[in-house]
Amino acid sequence: MQINIKKINYTGVKYFLENVLIIGIILFAFFVSFDSGIGRKLINNLFYIWILTLNFKKIYCYIKTNKIFLLVLSFAIWILFSELMNLNTDYHDSDLFFKYFLLPILITCTSIRKEHIKYIISAFLLGMFINEIISYGIYFEFIKSQIFGFDIVGSKYNPVPFLPSHMEYTLFLSLAIIISLFSFFNTYNKIIRIVLLIFILTMTTNLFLTTGRTGQFTLLGTCSVLIIIYFRYNYKYIILSFLSVMFIFYMGFLFSDNVNTRLKEGYGDIVKVIQDKNYNTSLGVRMSSYIIIPKIIEDKNFNILYGTGYSNVNDVVHKIHLKEFGDNSIFKVQEGHLHNSYITIFAGTGAIGFILLILIFYNILKIKIKDIYINYIRYSFVIIIFLGGFTENMFRQKEVMMLSAIFISIVIYVTTNNDKE
Repeated sequence: MQINIKKINYTGVKYFLENVLIIGIILFAFFVSFDSGIGRKLINNLFYIWILTLNFKKIYCYIKTNKIFLLVLSFAIWILFSELMNLNTDYHDSDLFFKYFLLPILITCTSIRKEHIKYIISAFLLGMFINEIISYGIYFEFIKSQIFGFDIVGSKYNPVPFLPSHMEYTLFLSLAIIISLFSFFNTYNKIIRIVLLIFILTMTTNLFLTTGRTGQFTLLGTCSVLIIIYFRYNYKYIILSFLSVMFIFYMGFLFSDNVNTRLKEGYGDIVKVIQDKNYNTSLGVRMSSYIIIPKIIEDKNFNILYGTGYSNVNDVVHKIHLKEFGDNSIFKVQEGHLHNSYITIFAGTGAIGFILLILIFYNILKIKIKDIYINYIRYSFVIIIFLGGFTENMFRQKEVMMLSAIFISIVIYVTTNNDKE
């Protein structure tokens, strides 16, 4: 009798901890668009609960049955290997990768069930809705320095609530807009459709109120790809959809001073690079990343297989930048930061690390997902993150890593055979 009581108690405790874990993951999805410190604290605490639930035992099953999970794990191991081969003593960058990307994936995909996914996605959208309201409060100057104990990052002229910069905020906005579009076209409740339409319109307007070109670029690119994927057999819909998207962006250019100014600045930056070889601009810095690839390969610290070491990229690139562009250039303060995920990964982890990253993207796009909603979200998320990787290093942005971890976990879960649960 005593043994049975112990078994019942353990089962009850395990059930309780699993529910706490799911609530924590939902809160993690909600707060991902807020301060990254909240996400870090949540993951730290969820880790201990995850250990107690014994969910980590599922990792072996995922390694055997899910190619995406295996690739993510292989990528993480290769990052660590690149550090060891280059005898790095500073593991700051790889530490961020494991804390904000790999660990959330391990916890989330081994803990969630199918019925939890809608709550996780809804929590992310609710968080973005609150961010959007606060953004308008900043724009109309109702909110200035703080709200709910959180410091406000932006200002009236660039209304970013909590995320570190407009790059992360506009990328999050573009994903929220595209997810909401699916719900709008697939919901038959009139009240919900009206709410979603207002949400989409205000978020799109919010996107054009900020100074970030990243979100505008990812929204335009992702809409274009999704139009081709879903309407590839109907040319009328393709033409009509492209015209609608171009009209929205044209209106944004006409009525938003930030969009107008930033696009003109972008054009001016390109002219400076072409005519004067001047890379001391926002776009110039990004274009320089491609220029110095041969110099990275020639560097004595670089190995074609495992790179310079994941945490050593900035030091190596900074020296190359100063040598190529001079001490008086903008690259003095850039400190070796490459605004490009793919060149950074190639430099830090070599050809093998780069191939593993591309294989992760490729397999997420390729793998079959039966659920129409999750299938759409898979395309939306991976295209946005992939395109965003050309404008910024996603593995430097804690919030983007956490966002990626949430949606990659969902894809891993739904593409794994979980019949034994």
